[in-house]
Amino acid sequence: MILSLILDNFFTRNWRKILLVIFFIIIFLFVIIGLIGALVRFIMKKQAKAVDKDMSKMVVSRLIDNPKDFQEIANIKSMDRFFKASPLPICLLLGALILYLIYGFTFQRWTDSLLSRETGIGSLLYLLDFSSIEYVPPLGINWDKIVWLEPAPFSDERIFNYFIFLLTFIGGIIYLIDVQAYVARKYRINKLSKEIYSVDLGKMDLSTFYNNSIKNVDDKNEK
Repeated sequence: MILSLILDNFFTRNWRKILLVIFFIIIFLFVIIGLIGALVRFIMKKQAKAVDKDMSKMVVSRLIDNPKDFQEIANIKSMDRFFKASPLPICLLLGALILYLIYGFTFQRWTDSLLSRETGIGSLLYLLDFSSIEYVPPLGINWDKIVWLEPAPFSDERIFNYFIFLLTFIGGIIYLIDVQAYVARKYRINKLSKEIYSVDLGKMDLSTFYNNSIKNVDDKNEK
């Protein structure tokens, strides 16, 4: 009897739909995480190569001949790149702050959430409402009470929160990309300073060195 109630409740049509939705959400999250990881690797690789572009002429012309000077100059150039990329995200974040202050002082709504359905971008999304779920004795849940909430965009002063969120989100993402690029360049600088100015005898073709030495000695004897 109990097992029958549990199975009947578990395999209701509505529950299967919800399970399918949850499955697709999980797959979607994995795809998004994978895309974000690929984007991070792409940015890291591209920004790391900026060090090669900035320092190649100095290294080839031997204006820099030691790892200390290489790191010092490369770090200065990397910081310069960071400062040049910073104005855009800072302006976006300042714009979000100004809108927040205007909204707060005008309507006295300082505690509105930018994500919730009542005051934030949640009102623009399709959401599952679990608030009406009921417990069905002995071990079941009435999944039929779960409903989809349709988007309900604001038409009052809360519309400010859309723009505050948008500016904050875009500005934050761009700034994080700039920080990530700086970290990538820092890693590349440390790596190149060790590789360029270090000698690994295990990777050198010493036969060429010895042959040249013997040839020079022979040339002197002939003279």
